[in-house]
Amino acid sequence: MTKAKRVEYADVNRELQKVISDGKVVLGARETKKALRRRDAKLVIHASNCPQSLKYEIKELCEEAGVPIHEYHANSIELGLACGKPYSVASLCVLDTGGTDILRVLASSKVSGSGSDER
Repeated sequence: MTKAKRVEYADVNRELQKVISDGKVVLGARETKKALRRRDAKLVIHASNCPQSLKYEIKELCEEAGVPIHEYHANSIELGLACGKPYSVASLCVLDTGGTDILRVLASSKVSGSGSDER
């Protein structure tokens, strides 16, 4: 892993921790889908090992709602730990950024490996 990628991953993790503490976030695929249907979502992040069927369903809802989606660079256990939780998190939804720069950081980073940010 190059130094630039490590810096980008660190930026994403830092902003994710800020939005967890300062903003409003719902964890889990079920809650993410509910927020997307209510049009409350600002951003969706899913783990790299999120089931393909779930990724597809969330991607469809994101496109319908016009919400950006980002694939987290690690698995669901690591995403849960980044959120400060002792359990795995397949996906999460940011409802309020709480003044953080997470949308800017994710837009400027090339960390997303899935290309699912593209429309």
